[in-house]
Amino acid sequence: MDRRRFIVAMPAIGFLGSKPGRLSVSGQDLVSGRSLVVEEIGVQLYTLRALLSEDVDGTLAQVAEIGYRTVEFAGLYGLSPREMRRILDAVGLRAVSSHAGVSDIRSDWASFLEGAQELGQDFVFVPSIPESERTPEGLRKLAEDFNRAGEMAGSAGLHFGYHNHAWEFAALPDGTIMMDLLLERTEPRLVDWQMDIFWVVDGGGDPMAYLESQAGRVTSVHVKDRTLEGRMVDVGKGVIDFARILPRAEELGMLHVFVEHDTPDAPIESVRYSFNALSALKL
Repeated sequence: MDRRRFIVAMPAIGFLGSKPGRLSVSGQDLVSGRSLVVEEIGVQLYTLRALLSEDVDGTLAQVAEIGYRTVEFAGLYGLSPREMRRILDAVGLRAVSSHAGVSDIRSDWASFLEGAQELGQDFVFVPSIPESERTPEGLRKLAEDFNRAGEMAGSAGLHFGYHNHAWEFAALPDGTIMMDLLLERTEPRLVDWQMDIFWVVDGGGDPMAYLESQAGRVTSVHVKDRTLEGRMVDVGKGVIDFARILPRAEELGMLHVFVEHDTPDAPIESVRYSFNALSALKL
């Protein structure tokens, strides 16, 4: 596997950078400024959807030129998996993951998995669920569907999981946090968690606490930064303490880091800035 490595060597100061602190990981004291190697920095291509809809080949070439080697899809822009794979191979990118809708896992899931195999993926994640299903009964039913989807994905040599937003950290009428219910009702061996760190923080959750309680289950993360006022910004322009979160996430089973920005003003510049912030330690 062609793996891109980046260095994290920034002060560990709490997940929102609010207090000085210390974190020693793999024998490296982050406060002293020593380096920790974390593997697999990629980009979620949803960030570049406007450009990809106009020019797939050229946009992916720019992604590779920035230095990315892995990508995560959120749609194939009218191309077949085989056609997209040829473009990726030509520019030196690898698709390790993609997003799939709830409708995909409930309809022709086997066909979707075949496409993921053609692309060479290891993972498929559902990125959100319909608002109508955000009820105790809806979430319990969804958990059953997730377990079945994970079973089928495993049989196809793939990992399946769920990607969070902020709403999952709200409480149901009985006080249960919706994300906790989903995690409790799904089998860890069948359903991974793709933790979107921005949305965990935005929803009032603690990424570090969840990483510890769900050790081994968070196999990838989405990284975009957040200002104190709650605005989404490129990595390095906000206050989320990735220097503390990412090393611990790696220790606990994280394999992939995907840069993302949901609504960037200038998509290529956004993913370039975030890549450089992580790889050149400009947070």
